[in-house]
Amino acid sequence: MKEILDLDKKLFLVKFEKIQERFYQKLLDYIKNPSDENIHDIRVTIRRLETAYKILPNNVRKKEKNTNYVKQAKTLFKLNAKIRDYDIICAKMESKYQDQTYELVATLKNFRIEKLHSANEIALKILHTTTPKISTNIIRESKLNKRYFKILGKMELDIQKNTIIALGDEKKIEELHMLRKDFKKLRYSFELVSCKGKTVQILKNLKEIQDMLGDIHDSDIIIDYLRSIEQNSKYLDIIESEVSERRKKYNEFVSAFKKIIPKAGYF
Repeated sequence: MKEILDLDKKLFLVKFEKIQERFYQKLLDYIKNPSDENIHDIRVTIRRLETAYKILPNNVRKKEKNTNYVKQAKTLFKLNAKIRDYDIICAKMESKYQDQTYELVATLKNFRIEKLHSANEIALKILHTTTPKISTNIIRESKLNKRYFKILGKMELDIQKNTIIALGDEKKIEELHMLRKDFKKLRYSFELVSCKGKTVQILKNLKEIQDMLGDIHDSDIIIDYLRSIEQNSKYLDIIESEVSERRKKYNEFVSAFKKIIPKAGYF
């Protein structure tokens, strides 16, 4: 597997620049209209940006202007995480339980507006920050690949650890969430390899697992929020329905995972 994962320095930097350009464009879209879709897109682009930055050797990655740029992007990501949670809950409540949750949805939409003010300030700040430029002259391909395989190795260990826990107990919410994040990082890392044609099926498998874990995570967000409400007794039937749906999603994930991952041989 490792023989198809080598990074070509020039190709990596071309992809890196495209990620930065896409981040800038998605930033513009987000500032103009912070819709559900644009919030999703900016979060995905930030994850790809963060993944690419982590692969850079120390002499580039730890430059102050580079670390500050990524730090601001991660702050924007975190702010939008809460906004996305509100959107997930509202969408589900409006589609299935509109009559029972009208006031709840109205409250969450007000919370969303408040969070957007802070997020928009950070987005504008990033927009007016000079995008770091990475020169090919200061990066050695051998160090780039050494760093890359070190990161992949850590991902492998994290995935193995969280898989053992998450596949054995549907209540291990944190481990399932971490597993989802691990598979995202792994997928974005594989997108940067030189032999793109040889990773098509791998990326498809990773996306399938990631999406299933994402659906479970969305259920966890909804259930956790409804349980946290002071008068949650009003929503017991909704909670019960969502728990049942979540269990079904989890069982489907476990079955799919056991079919796909053992055959993949990622490492």
